[in-house]
Amino acid sequence: MTLPLFDGSNYTLTPESPETARVLEERSDGSVTTGWEMLVPPPGPDGAPYQYIFVGPTAEHRGTAIRLNVVTRDGAALSGGARVTLETYYKSGEERTVIYEGEYARFLEVPDQQDPRAALSAQRRAEAGEDYVIRLQVTAPEGGPAPDAGASGSWFAVECVKLWWNETA
Repeated sequence: MTLPLFDGSNYTLTPESPETARVLEERSDGSVTTGWEMLVPPPGPDGAPYQYIFVGPTAEHRGTAIRLNVVTRDGAALSGGARVTLETYYKSGEERTVIYEGEYARFLEVPDQQDPRAALSAQRRAEAGEDYVIRLQVTAPEGGPAPDAGASGSWFAVECVKLWWNETA
């Protein structure tokens, strides 16, 4: 029996979320990387900071859901050999936490990414606060069909817990 996904998420990051700062495309070391960078927003109107929690696996659940579909520049399905990484880190590049890492083929094995029970999940718990970057990237070898996060068929949905710390004394 497969454990259920964490069901206490209250927010979903998507390409349309206000946190999504840019679609990225990078080439290096014979590979092409595409994906999305999201920024934790600055503190709210009262100065209270935001925090995003990506719940990892426990004995009761698999963790928060990660859904992903990436196509190539011409709209074709991306091959399963690409690598997927979801991570968070401080804006200086320090304090990196890899939330998910694996082959894109695992996402292709999920027949219906919209099925609330069938998504892949976070492999590790992570927290992102003020001045943190959340990055979801797909890397494929250069020379083959290149993944394109900006294409109309590419999308993601990452569930999390979004907190706005409003503490009073």
